[in-house]
Amino acid sequence: ASAMACLGEAPIDDGVKGVQAQGSAVGGQPSWRARARLAAAIGNSAMVCYVYAAHLLGVEWGRFGARALDEGAIRSVRDYLWHWDLDPVFEQLRLFTFSQAMLDNLSLYMIVGTPVSVVYFTLERDRIRWLQALLRQTLPDVQTRHANWWLDRYLVVFATLLVCILLLGPLHLELPCAHYCCAFCAIFLGFVSISIYLSTPIDLAALEQSGNEEAAAWASKARRVARPALKFVLLLHALALGAAVLKAESLGDDRSALLFGVLETALILGYQLFAGVFIVDDAMVVEVGKQKPKENDAIDSIAKEAKQATCVEDIDGNDRLMKRLLGFEPRLAVSSCIQASSPSVGHPDGEVSLGRFVLYTCSHLKLPLDAPNSALNPEGPLAKVYRGDPKGLTCRMCPQKG
Repeated sequence: ASAMACLGEAPIDDGVKGVQAQGSAVGGQPSWRARARLAAAIGNSAMVCYVYAAHLLGVEWGRFGARALDEGAIRSVRDYLWHWDLDPVFEQLRLFTFSQAMLDNLSLYMIVGTPVSVVYFTLERDRIRWLQALLRQTLPDVQTRHANWWLDRYLVVFATLLVCILLLGPLHLELPCAHYCCAFCAIFLGFVSISIYLSTPIDLAALEQSGNEEAAAWASKARRVARPALKFVLLLHALALGAAVLKAESLGDDRSALLFGVLETALILGYQLFAGVFIVDDAMVVEVGKQKPKENDAIDSIAKEAKQATCVEDIDGNDRLMKRLLGFEPRLAVSSCIQASSPSVGHPDGEVSLGRFVLYTCSHLKLPLDAPNSALNPEGPLAKVYRGDPKGLTCRMCPQKG
């Protein structure tokens, strides 16, 4: 009995794996999330390439480089802005830009861009919520709160970025002031969102060594795939900015205008890489918002059953209840000292159902439901099994793990 009471702090690695296997089965398959993200990235990239290529095919290349400003004309945007003479600036800046290319395909831009933005936001929202839950399971509370705060900020900036990108359609180049302001905000927010994500204080090394297979897999993919891709997109921002400065200081030069247009389009394609690279996470994403109530309902139902139970036999009905609530029957490996001291609670194969274990420890042994070691304490160690958290569970009666 004393051994059973101690098991409130016992690692139940095999049991945790059994519970996590259900989540892995959900996320380990080729998921609809990965397919949706891939389709959105490819579709939007194809639209961007078509729009800009169609524009370049319509250019009179025989006159390329022959266009020149009048002798003595101002060639710097700074001088025009100083005199607040904006019309010549807008006329010069539009040449070879993706914004100019959009004018002939505004309907296509909105038809493709709107559903793509919805897909990107939906997938990113679910991915960030899943990642925040994963960090709560794995990292210390202080680190988790700090990281999750920054992830929330990232999601807000990312959503605002998508809104600005869509507004470029109705606020097209024929409304130059509104268009250039919106385009600047979109590029700025793209840079900020990537920077926030990269600077979010997540200890990837700690996650890889945490013992949580899901967290280790995510950290490894983030380090090897996601972060290098995002840094490349940041580099595209720097190149586009350099080309923009060159164009602004050499108005009338077709070569600098074309260079900026090409790098601007490359940056837009880089945003598809930014949103698409997280396909490496989509296979692992579990719909946290849909699982959480089910887990809480299961814990609450067990607690209600435990208050009414008077003997071990009452547990079997609760096993069926848990199977109905969770969709599977969790089973825990039992340490040899528990098998020896309380053989009735286990099975010959060394496993015990979670429902039987919970009610045995909390009802048969008269362990208070709100005790720190109680499996029914929502913040207690055994309750973490529902969330796939193996930390802090050790058996005091023997050195054996499991």
